[in-house]
Amino acid sequence: MSAPVIDRPREATAGPQVTAALDGMEVTQAVQEIGGSIPLVAGKRTFVRAYLGIPTGTLSVRGELRVARKANGPWTTVSSFGTADLDATRSGSTSAQLRGRRENLAYSLDFRLPEKFTRPGSLWFKLGKVQDAGTGQTVQVTGAATRTVTFVRSPRLRLRVINLRYTAQTPPVQFAASKNDLEHLESWLTRAYPVREVEFSSITVNSTNVWPFGAGQANAQVATIRALDVAGGRDAGTHYYGMVSDGGTPAQFMRGLASAIPGTPDPSAVASGPTGSSLFPWDTDGSYGDWYGGHELGHTVGRRHPGFCGQGNDDPTFPFANGQLSNADGAFTGLDVGDSELGIPPAALPGTTWHDVMTYCDNQWLSSYAYVGIRDRLVAEAVLFPDRDDDDEDDDDGAGLRASEAGAVNGAPVHLSAVVNLTNRTADIAYVTPLPGPFPQVAAPMDERLTLRVRMPDGSTRVQPVVFKPDVCREEGADETGLVDTVAAIDPSAVGLDLLLDGEPVASFEPAGQPAAAENVRINRGGVAGAAIGNGSPTGGSVLTWDDPSVAAAGVAAGGGEAAPRYAVQASTDGGRTWTTLAVGTTDTSLELDPEPFSDAEQVRFRVLTTNGFLQTVTTTEDMSVDTL
Repeated sequence: MSAPVIDRPREATAGPQVTAALDGMEVTQAVQEIGGSIPLVAGKRTFVRAYLGIPTGTLSVRGELRVARKANGPWTTVSSFGTADLDATRSGSTSAQLRGRRENLAYSLDFRLPEKFTRPGSLWFKLGKVQDAGTGQTVQVTGAATRTVTFVRSPRLRLRVINLRYTAQTPPVQFAASKNDLEHLESWLTRAYPVREVEFSSITVNSTNVWPFGAGQANAQVATIRALDVAGGRDAGTHYYGMVSDGGTPAQFMRGLASAIPGTPDPSAVASGPTGSSLFPWDTDGSYGDWYGGHELGHTVGRRHPGFCGQGNDDPTFPFANGQLSNADGAFTGLDVGDSELGIPPAALPGTTWHDVMTYCDNQWLSSYAYVGIRDRLVAEAVLFPDRDDDDEDDDDGAGLRASEAGAVNGAPVHLSAVVNLTNRTADIAYVTPLPGPFPQVAAPMDERLTLRVRMPDGSTRVQPVVFKPDVCREEGADETGLVDTVAAIDPSAVGLDLLLDGEPVASFEPAGQPAAAENVRINRGGVAGAAIGNGSPTGGSVLTWDDPSVAAAGVAAGGGEAAPRYAVQASTDGGRTWTTLAVGTTDTSLELDPEPFSDAEQVRFRVLTTNGFLQTVTTTEDMSVDTL
């Protein structure tokens, strides 16, 4: 009987020794220069890039990276996620010689660091085995010494997106940002912003403004929703952004606006902007609402326009020519780590062809200047508004909020949103809303030109300052506009308000009659007939309905006129600890419920806040099973 034949792995065919030089290495997350001057954010997706040079010819290689959290190991091997195309004409260790390889992922050996190696602290790394991608032959690399970098703690971005649904066209169609738009915004901010993650949530809310409306009007609604949410227990460090679908047509494009550029940390500054898929030819990933949202949110964290591609220059300290990520030397290169779930591949972004997100130029990303500036502001915000864990057992269990039952009445504090045109000396007081809980205010600068006059029953008046937030991203030559976004102590016996500009009234508000507590708050299953949805989704669903005895007693039709009370509707899925605003400023006594705010919950309770502007009643339901909706 013959001896068994044993297959043994064959060594790569021996040949002339292949050599390469490690000309440089770079650890990058969104934007970097070869010296590594941009801080590395702990917990953020990170690439290590190795730049190899060869003496002659061309060569395709793959390789391994060795990483450790201690100088003496233990060491872990990370394989490159692709190959590097080497060319003798792309060799050398000077910045100019490295530039071409830094600007193209195909020319570098690239490694994705596992998350555990991006924790705060130091990381040691060195290039390991490199092989010819075709033959498997080992490539002898010179200059592969051990290097180290440090990851620093950074806060996450806390973001709440208000997806404003509106009706337009004939026959009427409802439009709202799609799931794809929301996912792109979250992904882009996670990839581009200097954060370990984005604490992202969204809700679809009916716009109280009739189309066509502008971003200033959208911001007034978003600011009111934010005030109610924060008074209802939501983290005051959360930024709010309104997203408005363009309906797939330029005719429904709403130019974005931010309400102010806070000079100091102030998450109460809101912004709104458009979204869609096809209005910006350079953007081919399926939604332009991602970088557009990154621009408007950049204003809310203190970033100004550097003055390129048709915008005014509000930031003379911007360091790069033409609004680029880098000057002509290409010292800074962007990196998009990509998102496989959205079909976005990783890509290097050359610094002279990509532009800072705060410009109006094509090809937008974060420059190092914006990246560091945004991180500094978020760090400062985190000091004032610590990032708490919503599941912390030491948090308030909501008992104080549950005490607000049917018939409870309160007056101050009152949140006021008003859209102001300083050029035309006009204004519209959009929402006057008592807040159902404490509201932490940021010390914001008051505008000396604008004040609020409170009128009392005896004819006396009281004048108090307001917070005015100038609109940012107005068209060149457009009127000077802005948002009054202020919380004031209003005596509930007051008979009216006047918004004064230079001492002269430009808008007034008178409360409706005494608000009655909503009664018979109930769920009607099966939905109601409505307009078609622009993205193809049905409108049918459960409807929250309630009765208002004051409407019937006064003979006022539901949804009618200035004499009708206004309602806000909130829901809680944590036993009343925190409340999410589902509607604000509505005069209807019913609200079609979207399932998204309750998708991860078992129980939900609702409350209907009825207000005349100064007084408010609160009716709260018992907990009910989400399955019943």
